[in-house]
This record gives sequence, structure tokens and C-alpha cells, in this order.
Amino acid sequence: MEKDEQLVKRIIAGEKDQFRELITRFQTRVFAVAYKVSKNTKDAEDITQEVFLQLYRSLSQFKGDSSLSTWIYKIAMSKALDYRRKQIRQVVYEGEGNLYDIPFESTPEDLLLDKEDKELARAYMEKLPDTYKEVVHLYYFQQQSYREIASTLNVAVKTVESRLYRAKLIMKKQGKGEEL
Repeated sequence: MEKDEQLVKRIIAGEKDQFRELITRFQTRVFAVAYKVSKNTKDAEDITQEVFLQLYRSLSQFKGDSSLSTWIYKIAMSKALDYRRKQIRQVVYEGEGNLYDIPFESTPEDLLLDKEDKELARAYMEKLPDTYKEVVHLYYFQQQSYREIASTLNVAVKTVESRLYRAKLIMKKQGKGEEL
């Protein structure tokens, strides 16, 4: 199979029919990103189409600083998050929501990433030893300070710091798929 960068060069050089190959290679991944954000097949299809339109328009701007798949992923995530922003604005403008219901200090990206991070952290946390699990839960999900956690668990603040540090290391290894 031809490398992605070679395919891009051929398309830029004028072989526009090769763009179909690019779509074939990346359609599933782009759709997956779009669906993850939109949670709706129809919307994910629309977002996917927008991504490939954007790619067609801006393919000549691909510099090769990252892999093509990374570049396409960034475009897909950007389009999907734009979609989310429009949804939030639409809810507010249509009067279905109250302006006070939307936390303006957080962008849609922050909200989405925060939700995904919490889900992932919760899954990793469940695999931790109980002493670490307690600290992670209190810190990340109860938003307690180190001092509050120390008081709750009746341990020193330094103990809380070290347990949280070790828990983060374990969770990072889990994220990389390493054995514990």
C-alpha cells in the first residue's frame, strides 16, 4: 500500500481522483471521532462529510510535521467540537435552556475532555489499591484539597501527596497499557 504522504503528494500534484483513496483510508476513524462527540449517527455522518470537505480544500497545507492521521484527527476533532458549540448556542437561542445553565468559564472542549477524563480516571481508579483509590476519589471526584483529604482519612498531608503521586503513576501506566 502506498504511504499516506505519497498519496497526498499525488493528490496535490493533480490526481484528484486519488482523494477517494484518502477517504477510504480515514473514513472510519473520522466517523469514530465525530460519533464520540456527537453521540448521533446522522450528525456524525454530517461532521465526517465536513471533515473531508475541509481536507479537500486544505490538503495543500499539510506540511508533514506530524503524520497525516494525526493531522486529520485534529481536523476531525475541531469540526466535531465546532458542532458541539453550535448545539450549545442553539439550545440557548431556542430558549430550551437557561443561560445560567451553561458554565461559561468552560469551553465545549473543556467540558468534553473533562467528561472523558473523568470516565477514564474512574475506570483506572477502580483498578487501584484501596489506599490510592480513596485519595483519587476524594481529590478528583469530590474536589477536596490535600488538607481536607488528610483530615478525612486521618493521615498527614504528605501522605496524601505521595499516595496521589503514586496513584497517578499507576494510572499513567494503565493508560499506556503497561503491566502493573
